[in-house]
Amino acid sequence: MRLDSKLSSLPTIKSKPELLDTLFGNRDVHPMWVADMDFEVAPPIQEALINRVSGSGFAYEYTPESFYVAREKWYQKMYGIKLLREHVLQSPSILTSISIIIENHTEQGDGVIIQPPVFMEFKSTILKSNRKVVKNPLKFTEGRYEMDFDNLEKLAQKEENKVLILCNPHNPVGKVWTQKELKRIIEIAKTHNLILISDEIHKDIVLFDNKFHSILNYQDEYDKLFVLTSEAKTFNLCSLVDTIAVIPNDNLREKMKHTLSVFHLEKTNALGRVALQAAYEKGEIWLKDMKALIEQNVNSIEKELENCKVNLIKPEGTYQVWLDFRERFKDSKDLFRKITKVANVGVNAGHWFGKEGALFIRMNIATSNEQVVYALRKLISILR
Repeated sequence: MRLDSKLSSLPTIKSKPELLDTLFGNRDVHPMWVADMDFEVAPPIQEALINRVSGSGFAYEYTPESFYVAREKWYQKMYGIKLLREHVLQSPSILTSISIIIENHTEQGDGVIIQPPVFMEFKSTILKSNRKVVKNPLKFTEGRYEMDFDNLEKLAQKEENKVLILCNPHNPVGKVWTQKELKRIIEIAKTHNLILISDEIHKDIVLFDNKFHSILNYQDEYDKLFVLTSEAKTFNLCSLVDTIAVIPNDNLREKMKHTLSVFHLEKTNALGRVALQAAYEKGEIWLKDMKALIEQNVNSIEKELENCKVNLIKPEGTYQVWLDFRERFKDSKDLFRKITKVANVGVNAGHWFGKEGALFIRMNIATSNEQVVYALRKLISILR
């Protein structure tokens, strides 16, 4: 995998000085925190974008049949899903879709269930909508995360709790939910009439022979669900590509379509479409190579952490690792200060994902093996 040769000159969030000051109190951290990649985009995507831009204008465009065919073939091959284009809506972001769903299907004060430690923007989005954050914390047993189905059932029984947000693969712990687990979620949602949102944006980055299963596989059993996803993470296109919402239920889809239309949020852009079509048609080899490097990085981390009393929660998916420092630290603020101001590495504090993540950190490893080992050795240096 080739690193982005222009990375240091680009206005990336992970290196924005003012943001580094705010988050870490240190502009000189080695940035390993934002969930994007340090790699060049796949050569076929670069070629497609160059060909589209060269000698061309950008008049109003429609989405051609070739794009839909390419996307449908990708979803069938990669996930075993027959993606019906009439079920798909464009949306600017996963969080945009979540906000709309919450507004359309709940009232102020209703509960939205999340399962921390989990992507912190779920909580903030719920609070901005004046809804109640209802936590069903994951269970951490013998180094593995599991869903607490007994507690989830209790929460789902409460009439005021209307929505469940699933993260699959689960950010930040790297859990890829099994068919058995997804079926149990569907059973609970159906029994208690919950709106089920599944954030599946990391679906392509599944590691070590694990297998991703979409909640869409269960739409015939229960269709009050929204699958929110994109290939932006997959192909390092986060600043270029929008997201989609896949909604099997006609009534739910029409309601969301109306809201998107009212605020003119349903449009995409020509370059994003060109990039995605190239990815669907010619990006699979690049994706395999990228995942092989992520697996190599995970293996290197395991080796570096031997005898350190810092535990790696080996990721089943995503290009982030979740590291457990509980044997070495008792205070999460002290841990974060030493990592960011002594080791000079910029990572996500575990408690950002909920108090359940205290004394853990999340580190992005979508970069070269050399960079990963370098950052990890800086982290280990604070343990001496």
